[in-house]
Formats: sequence, structure tokens, C-alpha cells
Amino acid sequence: MALGARVGVRSAVVIRAFLFDFDGVIADTEVPTFESWRQVYADYGVELALEDWLPAVGSGSSTSGAFDAVEHLERLLARPVDREAVIASRTKRKEELYAQAPLLPGVPELLQRARERGLKTAIVTRNRDERVKRHCDLHGLRHPWDALVCANAEPTRDKAELYRHALAVLDVVAHEALAFEDSPAGVRAAKRAGVVCAAVPNEVTRGADFGEADVVLPSLAELTIDDVLRAAGFA
Repeated sequence: MALGARVGVRSAVVIRAFLFDFDGVIADTEVPTFESWRQVYADYGVELALEDWLPAVGSGSSTSGAFDAVEHLERLLARPVDREAVIASRTKRKEELYAQAPLLPGVPELLQRARERGLKTAIVTRNRDERVKRHCDLHGLRHPWDALVCANAEPTRDKAELYRHALAVLDVVAHEALAFEDSPAGVRAAKRAGVVCAAVPNEVTRGADFGEADVVLPSLAELTIDDVLRAAGFA
């Protein structure tokens, strides 16, 4: 499998931990997240364009911050809407679609290889821990994570802080870890925490700019640990 451009070799560094974003890296949940909003917009007779939606990916919220889906809907309609009703309709649709989202290709296999290699593994996400655990259980992912670092009640919390917390819990330093992210915002957070980051675009984020990533992987499928480390510039 062809991999993204390789960065300079870090021959003296030993990787001890893999840090995984959840939505869009472990589970294919970015599609239902976008699709739920797209359906709501369609109810109002307008279209939510993917390029408009991209700033929301990895931000922790689709109704504040980098992108406010309700405000964007109002701009397209040129009139106000019942904000609470719109969000409630979208939340219901998201829950229905989210539960059906499968694991992404290659995830269980890579996690098994990491365990066999003795690497620590953690999920670092702005999601809630109960949702992450429920989704893993639902789709049969029984991997024994060394850490589960979630934003929980603070979905817009600075994700770089979550990465730093994960490093502390795992007792590894930043240059001993490799992060996997599916959005430019996630990549940026990992890099601000000093962690080398591999971007793994999904169907929603494939057209985004991943210039800040150390390497871009087409997927996690059919990759050995050595494939991943070489692609990220580790000897």
C-alpha cells in the first residue's frame, strides 16, 4: 500500500505509545455526524455543502466555535429558525445513524499488533467516555486501552490539553508517542502537544488540507507497525 510522504528519520527515538482520536479514526462516525445535519438542512429545502461543514470536524461542537450549523442554516434561508427544535431534530437523527457506524478498516488489526509489540494505546477524544465505551462494545472492539481520555462535559475543551493529559497518564513523553487524527483541527492539537501526528482522512475529511501532519496515511488497513513507523519518519 502506498503511504503518504515520509518525514525526516528520527532514528534515536523509540515509540512507546499510539494515541487515537475516536470519531473518524476508530469508528466511522464522521459520516453520520455530517449526514444528520445534511438531512435537517434538506428538510428546510437547502443543502449543507461538505466544504462548509469541514471547519466543524474535530472542533467538538457543530453549534459553536469554528462553525455553527444553525446560524449557517439561517444564512442559507435568510430567516431565523427555532434553534432548539433544529438541534433536537438533528440530535435524534445523529443518535440513530451514529449507532450504525462501523469500525474503520484496519483498526482491530493495528491495535492487536500494537499490543503484541508492547506499545501503550489510548483514545484521546472530545467525545464522552460512555459513548466511546458503548460504541466499542456494540461493534465488538474489546481492546484493553491503557487510557481513555475524553472531554466529556467539555466538548470544546482544548484538545492539546487532552493529549498532554494522555501522555501523563501513560507516563510517556511527547516524542515517544504517535497520534492518529482525521481532521486538520485534530492534527493541529496533537502537534501543539508536541506529538508526531499521522493524518488518516476519512470519507468526510479526505479533501481537507493536512499540511501540518507529519504523514498522511490512506487508511489503517493492511499496515504493519513498521509500515506506520517508517511512514511517520521513525527508523
